Amino acid sequence: MPEVKAWAIPMTTPEERKNVFMDLAISAEFGMRNRGHVFYYGKDLIAYKREKPSDQNRNEFLRILSKYMTDCLEDNCPSSWDLCESSFWEKFIYYYYPQNISISQTMKETDNFLFQLKKFARWLEKRVGTQYSSIIETYTTEAAPYLISCEHLLNFLFLKHFPKAYSDNWDPKQDIEELSLSGIQYQNTKEGVFEVTSKIEDTCVLTDLSAHHTYYVKDLPSDYVELGMILSGVIGKRKSEKHWHWYISVAINPPQSKKYIPVFLTC
Repeated sequence: MPEVKAWAIPMTTPEERKNVFMDLAISAEFGMRNRGHVFYYGKDLIAYKREKPSDQNRNEFLRILSKYMTDCLEDNCPSSWDLCESSFWEKFIYYYYPQNISISQTMKETDNFLFQLKKFARWLEKRVGTQYSSIIETYTTEAAPYLISCEHLLNFLFLKHFPKAYSDNWDPKQDIEELSLSGIQYQNTKEGVFEVTSKIEDTCVLTDLSAHHTYYVKDLPSDYVELGMILSGVIGKRKSEKHWHWYISVAINPPQSKKYIPVFLTC
């Protein structure tokens, strides 16, 4: 039988029971899994949320950070903030955050995220004595242009897949069905994680990180695509054509994510 881990939160008094359920309610607002309540970071994320409970940018940041701690790292999560070394934050910024960029008309999600990350680092430094502010300041400054490029490309591709997304009568279910049906036109499809290795006029040369095969892909906006970007998605090729088409988008990562990103489709 597979090994299953379980945790218990002790509640010996009515006051402790009340506090636990209050914490559960607060953490639910940013989607933290219940396992977070038995680890060091859970109390800190809840405390940070309590200071500005209605701040939506803070709430979105905590949603992404808590998912990183409980879902992405799982049993490999460091056992304290002091053990969250530079690679922990590098992976969070370059690999995990781009997998969770929200689509928005303003395309300010990256700016908001990086601002919130710097604020949290300073707050955590005062609360528990960590020394990550300078590291995170450096990472956020270096990462900003790359992440903004990823956000712009992701939004462009989203609107290409769902052109009515911002209209009042948008039916996402219908658009998803139409996108799925459009796949019939392709004789071959390939899903995976691709690195942009070259651009030739309106064609992007993508290399599959798993099989190391090269594909000449159209339908990607060359003005937004940058060399080294890691694109997760599906490409398709019609019977009579030699080039491929970008068909479904899953995530866009900057070049710095390559050493962290799995070589299989990350949806």
